[in-house]
This record gives sequence, structure tokens and C-alpha cells, in this order.
Amino acid sequence: MVIVLISILSYGAASLYSSRDGFAGFIAKDQLISSGLLAQQVAMGMSATANSVSLKVERSSDDVWVFTLTKVGHPAVVSSQDSSGSSISVDDTILTAGTSHTFTWNSNASLSDGENHHVHFVGTNTFRVCFSASGYVYGSQAACP
Repeated sequence: MVIVLISILSYGAASLYSSRDGFAGFIAKDQLISSGLLAQQVAMGMSATANSVSLKVERSSDDVWVFTLTKVGHPAVVSSQDSSGSSISVDDTILTAGTSHTFTWNSNASLSDGENHHVHFVGTNTFRVCFSASGYVYGSQAACP
């Protein structure tokens, strides 16, 4: 009886991972949040210098999402995720192949433009990442402020 119950539960859970585009957005969301928090920490840790920290969100020509964290004088930290046919938008503007958007943190570890931003990964599921003007990056199920 227990084996039958486990097999039924396993069959139901397997459907969560059968779609590559649904899982690609989830992974990309976590990578972007991680890169954004790292950018804020780097900006905060190096607040004595005037150089800003930037995070470029890009959709490459080969349909891969690329997140590039840069600080002047330091090697770039790059992470990427195959989009699997899903789309990405920044502030309701869809990034097409070869386009990008750059977020910049100042020496106070807040976003240089002083604005709130949001990034959506849209595929089978939709994932939202919020960038607050204070520089904090987080995932949200509801609308970003």
C-alpha cells in the first residue's frame, strides 16, 4: 500500500519538471536574485571608492539569458541560463535577442537611478524579480512596488 501511494505521488511530482521552459524561468529568477544581491553587497563593501557596480541583464542572440556583474578593476561574474523559448521583460519592455538592460548600484549600495524596477520571466510559469530603489533584489508573487 505504501509503495502504491509513493508511486502515485512521484508520478504527480514528475510533471513539475517535464517542461524545460517552466523550470528555466525558475532557475533564471534565482540566478538574477543572487547576482543582484551580490551586486548590492559588492557596492556596500566597496563604498569607499567612487566606482559603481553594474548588473547587465541580456538576452543573447543564441536565446540564452546572461547576467553579468561588473565592478571597475575586477573580473566580471557571468551566469547564464538557456531561455528554452521563454521571454524576459524589464519594466514591461521585452528583451529581444541581442538586447540588454543594465542596473547600476552607487557607493551607498542603492540603485543609481533611484527607481524601482521589475523583471518578468514568462514561459509556462511567470516569475517576477523586483529591484527596489534602495538596491535590494527579491522575488515576488505579487506586483513590485
